[in-house]
Amino acid sequence: MRYFITLGLLAWAAGVFAQDPADIFHKTVDIDQVNRISFDVYPNDHVEYRSWPGDDILIETTVKIENAKQDILDFYMRQNRYVLKPEVTGDAMSLVSFDKTRRTVKGTEGAAYESVNIVVYLPDVFSPSADGLYTRQGQ
Repeated sequence: MRYFITLGLLAWAAGVFAQDPADIFHKTVDIDQVNRISFDVYPNDHVEYRSWPGDDILIETTVKIENAKQDILDFYMRQNRYVLKPEVTGDAMSLVSFDKTRRTVKGTEGAAYESVNIVVYLPDVFSPSADGLYTRQGQ
């Protein structure tokens, strides 16, 4: 009997301390032939731009879904829901959200809330020239 009570308390504690699914992933984008970079990101995503001494763009995306299971987040990750895909035209590149018509995530008890934070590390040879536009300096 004491075994079942202990097992029940452990199961309850595991459920109480369970966290909402979250994931962080990184992507690098080669920009050797690019002189201008623009961004077209899903409006509800929070984006931060930082300079760094690298040669490529590094994109760090943090996704957290509240009121949903890890399987749902894994499914959306496989569907590239949070990816910024490069589109190159001449010497200009645009990083565009892969999924710009995100449907509401259905969680365990109704709609789930997703939080997407993107940090874009741009090489220090690029500087902002307009809203969401970065140009290579020295060209």
